[in-house]
Amino acid sequence: MTGHRISKGAVVDNSMITDGCRIAGDVKHSILFAGVTVEEGAKVEDAVIMGGTVIKSGAVVEHCIVAENVVIGEGAKVGAMPIEGKGGVATVGSGVYVGDNAKIGPDAMVSNNVKDGDEQW
Repeated sequence: MTGHRISKGAVVDNSMITDGCRIAGDVKHSILFAGVTVEEGAKVEDAVIMGGTVIKSGAVVEHCIVAENVVIGEGAKVGAMPIEGKGGVATVGSGVYVGDNAKIGPDAMVSNNVKDGDEQW
């Protein structure tokens, strides 16, 4: 596996980025395993992202655990930051495709694909 690559304009703050990651978006307080891609305009915060996952442009992934080989579509929102101590951790299972503009709630446990624009809470 090759070393990681952080694009000009990307933001990585207080995070662990392992080999083969490609970061063009914002990553804060997160752990990214080998081969994760975060496209330009995507945001990852307080998350654990397993290997081979792709987070597409405009997606927001917050306070969640995403298993390996997942695709988070453009403009999708997965999880949410806790407000006043309320809000759980969203989880997305291995190999799941979360469609463009889909929404996954903060307590959701997703094990099947989510169609474009669909919501799961």
